[in-house]
Amino acid sequence: MFILSGIVNLRMSYPTPFGLLKPTNTIEKKKIDAVQRALRWCQTILTSTLWRQISVGKNIALQRTINKQTIEIFPLEAAFIDLGMKSRFKVNHLPIYLNNSDACVRSRATRPRPLHTDMIASMILLLGSANFNPASVPRTLHSILTAEQIASLPPPPPPRQTYVPGQPSTSGREFILESRILELAGQNPNTTFSIQFEKRDGSLRNMMARIGVWDDINGDEIDSDAEEAARSYNPSDYHLMTVFDMQKNQYRNIATDRVTEISIGGLRFRTPSAE
Repeated sequence: MFILSGIVNLRMSYPTPFGLLKPTNTIEKKKIDAVQRALRWCQTILTSTLWRQISVGKNIALQRTINKQTIEIFPLEAAFIDLGMKSRFKVNHLPIYLNNSDACVRSRATRPRPLHTDMIASMILLLGSANFNPASVPRTLHSILTAEQIASLPPPPPPRQTYVPGQPSTSGREFILESRILELAGQNPNTTFSIQFEKRDGSLRNMMARIGVWDDINGDEIDSDAEEAARSYNPSDYHLMTVFDMQKNQYRNIATDRVTEISIGGLRFRTPSAE
């Protein structure tokens, strides 16, 4: 093992409570330390839970049956994802099986993004007791709940109002031409800019945003184009563009046909309706 400027070139196996870690790439020492620490924490909290350890090949997984539904958690797979190693689970998905199938439990797109191993520790705690909180159970695991528990869940939020593409604003505000906004965005990739636009509810929103691909301060890649492509709809069909909100540290959509002010690439455009 070689350590240089906080970088670890890992050419050896690292024992963990759930199996061996064999990184094949160069990883920051602080990251592998954090992953190992999270795995040790997973092992520590097991003693006070109802999970049982099972062997999966040469590795250890956790299993529980709740209301005749079998849940399996794979802590080592979470470590694989965190360290950029090959895993049978997708990035931003927690390695959890429900009745021998991927439960598709996704992490929220927050920044800084927590380690998968830390999120797995939270799931071990959440579902490790007989009296867990049903409201905290991810939606894709609701089949483990009883009818009484499902009835106790808070009501879902009201459905979003259907938006008709091209529907004009009724606020009477003056907006910058959408073609100009798209042109400016295309001419200034990976640039932080300020923008004010009208939301679909008629209110104005100010935002510091960024489009493109870059690494944040934690070394995590931010890719607004990939986030847009992963959505179940094409934002541009609805006069929307996916950006990264620099203040909220989350992806957001901006209304490209309802912009009242924008400052980008040293240029500033503003209509009389800007506030």
